[in-house]
Amino acid sequence: MNRYRTYMDRIQAPGELRERIMAGERPRRPRPALAAGVLAACCLVAAVGGWQLWQGRAQTQPDPTAGVAATPAGNQQTEYTLVVEDPFEGQPHSFPNIPGYDYPDCTGSDAMAGDYALPEGWFMEKLTAQEIITVLGGTDQVPWMLDWTGFGLDGMVTYDGEGKPWRIQIWGNRGEEELTLELWPGREPLIDLIYADAGVETVDGMEVTTYSLYYDTDGDDVKEHVYHAHYFDGEMGVSFSCNSGEEETGARLTSLVVGHKGFTDGGLRGDGFEGKHMMLAGVRLYGSGELTLGEAYQQELADYLPDRAALPDGFVFESAHWHFDELEDSLSILWCRGYDTVSVKADLLLDAHTDEQLPTDVLPDEITPQAMEQRFGRYVDDDLGDTPGWRYDSFTVHYVRNGEPTVAVTYSIKGLNPEEAAALVNSCQGEWSLD
Repeated sequence: MNRYRTYMDRIQAPGELRERIMAGERPRRPRPALAAGVLAACCLVAAVGGWQLWQGRAQTQPDPTAGVAATPAGNQQTEYTLVVEDPFEGQPHSFPNIPGYDYPDCTGSDAMAGDYALPEGWFMEKLTAQEIITVLGGTDQVPWMLDWTGFGLDGMVTYDGEGKPWRIQIWGNRGEEELTLELWPGREPLIDLIYADAGVETVDGMEVTTYSLYYDTDGDDVKEHVYHAHYFDGEMGVSFSCNSGEEETGARLTSLVVGHKGFTDGGLRGDGFEGKHMMLAGVRLYGSGELTLGEAYQQELADYLPDRAALPDGFVFESAHWHFDELEDSLSILWCRGYDTVSVKADLLLDAHTDEQLPTDVLPDEITPQAMEQRFGRYVDDDLGDTPGWRYDSFTVHYVRNGEPTVAVTYSIKGLNPEEAAALVNSCQGEWSLD
């Protein structure tokens, strides 16, 4: 239940929300890019030498072993949506010359950190194997020119509120090697870190930003090479990173992405999404969005919100949100009256391991004016310049429904007297039982 209090804190005092598409959290609030000199102080010593072959835009010689199958080994994950097979079945074959790019070492470079918000009404879907192939420009297999043979791949697409692809992510592992591809349909890629010493080249009329890093990425006391490139070709924003113990491998795979034609969002559709949870191939998806007051009280969990008539005079609706992920559906709402606040978050819990009880967790019939005063509340005469009044510790009311997931409603109340607070909580119409 600790996470309930975390959620309520976010609602009680609106602030930055972390973006983690794979964690299904609400979009972060946008903020200006920040100087991140501290990042440079934390970086490790730069690597020297060993990859002159890739400096400049010289043409490299064909690799006689290109396309030979590699066997994944040591992957932390053993099951992937797609494992890239070798179309040449291990036989040597010709490989076109690959343009080389300059990858300046930015290990000790100053960097600018950026933040961005997900679009209103966003939701996510896991990519199927065929969708991964199609996005990469293939038909029945991953294009061999990427040289991703042996990589285990997974992917996710984030849609905007209109069901249009907003960001496509594909990541893969091959032994200790890792790659991450982000595609941004119709826009420049949004980059979290911009290094001052990164290289910028004009390639076929488009600007390509490149750099490399050399540090211990996984805490095993061994440094790895990370190569990165991003660009916008007028139709698709592309951001690619390859984490490899070998300099040549990382530079090679990154250069192949820069020269690749065919990335597409064709065939990806988010039609039919109406703010409710979705399933795709047995995988529960993610979503989040803002609601008006009227919309909030039309949601499935609206019965677990307090009756608006139970709010004391002067409280004004501030905001409401819906959210879902693999663990829960939630509906939250916030009212304010000067410094006084009432925030409520109802969770339809889907995880069997969310029944941990804390001292401030109660059942509906335990909410009385006496409990609000003696168990949760205290009266404050002078709260550091705030208005005097009642303050309550956040508490969670459990609506146990036999045979169905538990609904947990977390309250954070400030400014109501014990009788008003108890009446507000007890105005909830949600069903519950212990039998």
